[in-house]
Amino acid sequence: MENVKIITINTWKCDGEYRLRMDILAKQLKQLKPHVIACQECFYSEEANADTLKFLADELNMNYSFLPGRSKKRPFEGKMVNSTSGLGILSVYPVTEAESFDLPIVPEDNDRKAFKVDIDLPSGKTLTVTTTHLTHLGQQKGLRKAQAEALAGFVTEETPNPYHIICGDFNATPDSEAVMAFMELAKATDCYTLGNGTEPHYSLTDAYYKANKQVCIDHIFTLQLPGINNYPQFIDSAVVLNTPDETSGLYPSDHFGITTTLLIP
Repeated sequence: MENVKIITINTWKCDGEYRLRMDILAKQLKQLKPHVIACQECFYSEEANADTLKFLADELNMNYSFLPGRSKKRPFEGKMVNSTSGLGILSVYPVTEAESFDLPIVPEDNDRKAFKVDIDLPSGKTLTVTTTHLTHLGQQKGLRKAQAEALAGFVTEETPNPYHIICGDFNATPDSEAVMAFMELAKATDCYTLGNGTEPHYSLTDAYYKANKQVCIDHIFTLQLPGINNYPQFIDSAVVLNTPDETSGLYPSDHFGITTTLLIP
């Protein structure tokens, strides 16, 4: 049996005390010992000498693949810098094929994508992992649903590998139209549930600690195993990266992480 521990985390661009947060995020991820990390809002700025995904890859001794996106000037350490906020996947195993897909957009929230990579496992099998970040615009529920439907088409158009995991910040709860549409069209299911994740199921820092709301918009899904009406097996699903740093009191991000472990016979 091959165990693959997966985490999804929105790294919150360059907001907050960025460099200190990155140290905290790397430290807590080391303690969790994941095999694969799907990331969103990966900050990159050559001008600011900041690269979230490369920093985490170096600290965790992991391979990585990065898809830059959402280019704009952002405030960072007292000045405006040219930067991107992209998607990325980290893996202790080799990352091979990579492919991206443009999601539907509106002018006020453009450059939304999905990013898919293949990961070569020690057993010789291949794991496909997709990471994405749907629109944050609260009034654009129709757009978010359209993005979820497009995502379903992207992840199901080719299924050469039996294991395909879809991670990301959907900006939508499990009972939302967007998430339900994605699950129905892709015939996907929630890995948190399959892996017996405990309640409360939440992923927004301020909502949980400041408003006492248990809101989960970060998800890990799996597609069906090809040829059979069944899903892979998962264990140890949990909310992670949800405790403050003992010294600074800071959290790694404004999102918590979601984890699950895929079991491959």
